[in-house]
Amino acid sequence: MNVSLTISEYTKPVTLTLFLSVFILLLAGSNTSFALKQDFTAIFEHQAIVVSDLETSAKFYQEVLGLKEVENKTKLPTRRWFSLGENQELHLLLEDEHEIELNKYVHMAVAIANYDAFIENLRSNNISFSSWDGTPNKITIRPDGVRQVYLQDPDDYWIEINSNAK
Repeated sequence: MNVSLTISEYTKPVTLTLFLSVFILLLAGSNTSFALKQDFTAIFEHQAIVVSDLETSAKFYQEVLGLKEVENKTKLPTRRWFSLGENQELHLLLEDEHEIELNKYVHMAVAIANYDAFIENLRSNNISFSSWDGTPNKITIRPDGVRQVYLQDPDDYWIEINSNAK
């Protein structure tokens, strides 16, 4: 069996070790055979996040990231859906009962076509951003040449903003 893993330079080794340990234990103790040949393909569809103020969060994703609102097919007034392109969506959920613990390792990443204009827009609107290490107003350049910054939405979810260059 070939197992292929792509590991981000930002992944905590402890988390990876724990994941691999649990995975190996599950494989060793399982009577179930995992199919190596799959007749299906998984395609990313949407990301759902819980927000504390639906209108404020919707305004942030529309005005800061330029996302277009799409039909909320649930018709629930506590939901707003936004297009991430190519049939991929961001769902904002207004919920009272769920507390979410956030950290920078758990983030959404988007690529911006006109990166310099985007950064200038953040600066001119006094929207805080930082590098991975937390240095304010600093752009990180990854080894592959992609420029990136991190910012937080109104509920403190982390968003990685990447240039399109690879």
